[in-house]
Amino acid sequence: MYVDQILYYARSENPEKDYFIKELNLSDVVHKVLLKYRTYLLDEKMSVQVNNLEKIVYTDEKWLIFIISQTIQNAMKYMNKKEKKIEIEASENKDNVILSIKDNGCGIKSSDLVRVFEKGFTGGDRTKSKSTGIGLYLAKKICNKLGLEIKVDSVEHSYTKVEIVFPKSKFLKQ
Repeated sequence: MYVDQILYYARSENPEKDYFIKELNLSDVVHKVLLKYRTYLLDEKMSVQVNNLEKIVYTDEKWLIFIISQTIQNAMKYMNKKEKKIEIEASENKDNVILSIKDNGCGIKSSDLVRVFEKGFTGGDRTKSKSTGIGLYLAKKICNKLGLEIKVDSVEHSYTKVEIVFPKSKFLKQ
């Protein structure tokens, strides 16, 4: 996973040279990511619920897979409950399609939430030695380049929810 991060980090300076925007079904993309981590998810007995993912978005598939992968990796890495759950769902409104990935892991301190996208920020909890502070930083940087928005909401000891917001084009039929 860390080698993957390093490679994407190297390419993140100029992702526009390396992306191809096309129509994607969120369900297909999310399932590719889940297949990549299926062994770990099964070994750790993590329950994954997917709902309402049959939504069309326009973005680069490779970079989107990376962003979703970073989110799933974090959910797996910081899972500290006996019953481990990840919920993935999509919704849409007039202007956007929103992909939501929520886990019931250790959560993030409210004082740390404003800094989660900073390069190298690993939070105030020094027991999380697996943190690099690069995953969410890269996800945010790539989202910005692709015209997407990424948000994190969390309650410490309860959950973390990451939302990726895909704007709908005004030129496409809704």
